Amino acid sequence: MGVQADTEIIGVPLRKKAMSVQFYLTSQMNRAGECPIRVSAYIMGKRYATSVGHSVSPQHWISAIRENPSAYHRNHIWVLPGTENSKRIPAEAINNALAEVVAFLEIYALKCKERPTTKELRSKVRESLGREEQARPNLTMNEWINKFIRERSADAEWELSTLHAMRTFQKHIGKFGKAHDFEFFDADGIAAFIGYLRKDAHLQEISVKKQYKNLVWLMNWALRNKYTKQDDIKRYSPKFKLIQKPVIFLTREELMRVYHYQIPPNGAIVTLNDQRGLPYQKLVQEAGGIEKARDLFCFCAFTSLRFSDMYNLRRSDIDDQFIHVVTMKTHDTLPINLNTYSRAILDKYKDCKFKSDKALPVVTNQQMNAALKDLCELCEINEPIRISKYVNGNRIEEVFPKWKLVGTHAARRSFICYALSIGIPPVMVMQWTGHSDYQSMKPYIDIASADKSKAMDLFDKGLEDKNPYF
Repeated sequence: MGVQADTEIIGVPLRKKAMSVQFYLTSQMNRAGECPIRVSAYIMGKRYATSVGHSVSPQHWISAIRENPSAYHRNHIWVLPGTENSKRIPAEAINNALAEVVAFLEIYALKCKERPTTKELRSKVRESLGREEQARPNLTMNEWINKFIRERSADAEWELSTLHAMRTFQKHIGKFGKAHDFEFFDADGIAAFIGYLRKDAHLQEISVKKQYKNLVWLMNWALRNKYTKQDDIKRYSPKFKLIQKPVIFLTREELMRVYHYQIPPNGAIVTLNDQRGLPYQKLVQEAGGIEKARDLFCFCAFTSLRFSDMYNLRRSDIDDQFIHVVTMKTHDTLPINLNTYSRAILDKYKDCKFKSDKALPVVTNQQMNAALKDLCELCEINEPIRISKYVNGNRIEEVFPKWKLVGTHAARRSFICYALSIGIPPVMVMQWTGHSDYQSMKPYIDIASADKSKAMDLFDKGLEDKNPYF
């Protein structure tokens, strides 16, 4: 593709010669702050220009930072030695590639008997770089997804939860059964897949949206790698009916009830009241597992740790004042202050030896969630919670006792909500939790604001009552 006359060039001006090869940066920056390198060549009196497939920072481009770059160019140096681009390609490799283009085009120009077309020249440049078009692998959709998972999980160091989510997406694609290739996913194909998720898979609307986002991820990967030219996914914009779920957390009173609860022994039958106040009996099983879950949940609620970070916590991460955590989700390094309650839980297990020198007993997330529900049921945390959702376009509302909705992440939420409700500034809470922006804290700030409104109502009521001190 030829360069238009008004194209801005970062570098030396191009001079018309019988045969001239020049490299320059375009002014169009990518997200990494780098500009694509293009080659311009005069062959038989005609100017040609095309991309060479590499991008670099303007700060590393010799022509932009040297007063006399010609000497460097004669030595085949266009990119500052010792640097690399955002794809970790060193300057030496890029300079060698550009030198090969120069050598190839000079020989090509000498052999030309007539002017080549722009398409022919572009193909020759790609050939000189070893990037001639290759036949696309003939894979099934399932094999394409396996290839995507292998490459992306290695590049991005996926957590186990991300891998499980993508395997779930793969199962849905398999059950959908109509997509044999990327070309299927034009606008009609995308709509058909979303329709399957709603009507046949009976997914909640929030889950439909998650699976659609996985499809976007897969298709964008295929487009980047030129496995498909079907790009309707870039323009498709579906609507999802989403209802904000309530934030499930324990109040201060509920958290302390759980912390101090004396767990009955195995086989004990406990009389409890349900959410309507009606009595029923519960048989206690796995009391040891319930006790561990109680300690681990409370530790997270007193420190703001996620389950994954608590699971990986080692004694070497703890000193007299702080827990030092490199979070599994965001890879942030967080120093979190210890307090009386978190210290007490650590002290309880200080003489126990756990695998890999872990500081606390470990159970799986699934085991802990099951034990937490038993624990919160025993503690009669049974406030009715209404959950609204859309399934296949229909709004469904259900009411659950709170204990059925408590999971491991409720501990972290309990920490945040309590800290904000007692007036600790959000910016301080974010230093403990690792939240990077106020938007992610907004649901918790709204809850804290509601709690403060209730507190002010009690304050007003107290002023209205007769009081001997006033």
